[in-house]
Amino acid sequence: MLFFSSPTQFNKPNTIRLSCYIISLCALLALAGCSGSRQYFKAAERLEKQGLVNDAADYYLEALQRKPTNVEARIKLRDVGQKHISNLASDFFRDYNTQQTESALGSFEKLKDFYGKAAALDVQLDYPKTYNDDYQQAIETFCLKNYNQASALVSQKKYNEAVPYLSKVKRYNGTYKNTQQLDIIATCEPLYQSAVNSLENKNYSSALTTLNSIRSKTDHYKDLNDLLELANAQQTKSFILFAPKPSSNASEREIEDYMFTNFSQAALQKLSLVKIINNTPFQNAPGTTDFNSSTSLDFVQAIRKATGADYFYMFDVANRNQSGNGPSKSSFKGFQEQVTRRNDGAIIFNYSAFDYNVVKGQRIFSYDFKYKIINAYTNQIVSQQTQNISARDAVEFQEFQQKFTGDINSLFPYNPQQTPPTSQYNPSAWRRLFSARNTLKTFEELKTDAYNQNINLFTNSAGSMK
Repeated sequence: MLFFSSPTQFNKPNTIRLSCYIISLCALLALAGCSGSRQYFKAAERLEKQGLVNDAADYYLEALQRKPTNVEARIKLRDVGQKHISNLASDFFRDYNTQQTESALGSFEKLKDFYGKAAALDVQLDYPKTYNDDYQQAIETFCLKNYNQASALVSQKKYNEAVPYLSKVKRYNGTYKNTQQLDIIATCEPLYQSAVNSLENKNYSSALTTLNSIRSKTDHYKDLNDLLELANAQQTKSFILFAPKPSSNASEREIEDYMFTNFSQAALQKLSLVKIINNTPFQNAPGTTDFNSSTSLDFVQAIRKATGADYFYMFDVANRNQSGNGPSKSSFKGFQEQVTRRNDGAIIFNYSAFDYNVVKGQRIFSYDFKYKIINAYTNQIVSQQTQNISARDAVEFQEFQQKFTGDINSLFPYNPQQTPPTSQYNPSAWRRLFSARNTLKTFEELKTDAYNQNINLFTNSAGSMK
């Protein structure tokens, strides 16, 4: 990465001239791109001549990193790099002793970073090792100052203002004193108050989102789990799934029985906010097929009060169909290429005809599924639909009329010697049909596919109720 630190070693009258020079130098290096160590070395020399020791040191380091065998860069890095380290050490000493703790930490961290990179290239630099102890003391001072500030702000319930101070402490010591607990309070308390306010205003969806944000930070903040349970309970909608009036068609009745049995399990597995009430005698009670009529209002309200249901889900099945056609076969002629070589070396292409069949077949399993969802409080239909549930399968493949053991790539759907070039096409897709799938799904497999579609329709319709 190419960069320049802020120039610190030139007089103000020369600022504009040197700034223009630095910009030109950056442009030169950008054009050089990844051309190598030499360009960085030359750039470093120019910076050094202008007195920009710190920037020159960075470029000598880059030059040596790009080519560790660059002896000139190694010598220069040892000399100019040491000056850079000394400058940073002086900055640290000054800032440390004038209680500019954060600035002192930054200077020492730059020093250690440059020192470590040079050491990795086997260039040994030096700085007063007593500064290591001073650095640790600076960290302690810095953490204490920011911790006290954060603690005071949390006590004043200025949680958002406390967060930046806690972040500074965690940068150096995440376990410093009571930092972890303060961080949890500063982050979670505003969210907690917002969630409580949402619950009081019956905005359960918003409360749930906010409570989950708290849970991403900690699982044990105040009565978080109780509030989550409350919000989830308020979001959860209860359904009574009513058994359909038995169909006179045994096959349709089989579908209805399957759906009635499996809808509850599907809701349990896929819908966290939907509860199916399936332990009530009302599910099979007479007169539960026309709840949206005005004469049944009292009956509806009695069921609602007895079960606590929010919605009634009713359905039936009609027009079951199971059909198939094929396999049908159509006979066609193809051509096989035969290559021979004459005595004079000429290659002769001949094409002999062969017979093959194009086989097609399909199967369909379908029925109409009709449902309606009734609001148990208002006795109004809030959703209804009739949808054709259909699963089908089709095959199309080619088969040889006689056993074939040659190279499939020698076959053509046309005779290349007799077919105009404009009518010829790539035979790859045609050839693949000889190895295409040739077995239809069974009706039982299609039935399973259709049932899965139906269960998804149920979960989508029930899950959409608010």
